[in-house]
Amino acid sequence: MEHDLDPTVQRRRLRIELRKARSDNGLSQKQVAEELGWSPSKLLRIENGQVGISRTDLRALLDLYEITDSAQIKTFIEMAQHGRRQQAWSQFRDVLYPEYMAYLSYEASASLVRQVETFWIPGLLQTEEYARKVNRAFSTPDTTDRDIERQTEARLLRQTVILDRDDPPEMFFIIDESAVRRRVGANPGDGRIMMRQLNRLQELAANPRVSIQIVPFRKGIHFGMQGSFAMLEFPEDDELLFLENRATNVTTREGFDVIARYKEEFYKLEELATAREELPDFLEPLIAEMR
Repeated sequence: MEHDLDPTVQRRRLRIELRKARSDNGLSQKQVAEELGWSPSKLLRIENGQVGISRTDLRALLDLYEITDSAQIKTFIEMAQHGRRQQAWSQFRDVLYPEYMAYLSYEASASLVRQVETFWIPGLLQTEEYARKVNRAFSTPDTTDRDIERQTEARLLRQTVILDRDDPPEMFFIIDESAVRRRVGANPGDGRIMMRQLNRLQELAANPRVSIQIVPFRKGIHFGMQGSFAMLEFPEDDELLFLENRATNVTTREGFDVIARYKEEFYKLEELATAREELPDFLEPLIAEMR
């Protein structure tokens, strides 16, 4: 059974379908606004996802777009209703960037995840103690211990949402060797934290829906070194690309050309990286060094 889509995904689908319905009727945003007595900015905000849409306004749009099929109307209404639900991440809005929360919402509904990380282990694969160290490393002077714990809690919830789903997505991770060699702290005991993290990678890689590959140093400079990125695919939707510009902030990119380019580069990185079945042989010597 397909899992419930996150409210963020439902809102995006709704605005895509509303824009399509307007376009199919040959109407401009200005024409729709004039017909309904709205300001042009109101429709613009609805179609851009800046605001939600009331049931009354949705009905007005559907009537104008001559959508009369009862099943289709029901689908639109359900998308609007589900889009107004609270996100799982709303409880962490005090410690997470809005852009990152949006990414987590899309990720929660994805059917396939591709991710490239150069400097640290991907969040979905982190142990709790590794995640805590990473969160502390990226903290600011005004970040409290409570903030660190809440960020770590959010990271663990993210893993539960994705990895424990009834129908988890296919996941493909490409990690630079620097990420699996770098210890997460300067204390003597931090080597053991990294050892347990590498063991965790091996455990997760045993899942048939999880592929973990390492790009060795000997392969030289590669595309992924210019910045981490993630690509998400959805069961009945298009694809999204997210470029990470810091640990807790992401930028969304859409459009066939840019997504096609990054997907092609991802495939090239797969060729550079170790085969997924070679992961234990690659990690075992590193684990021994961490003991």
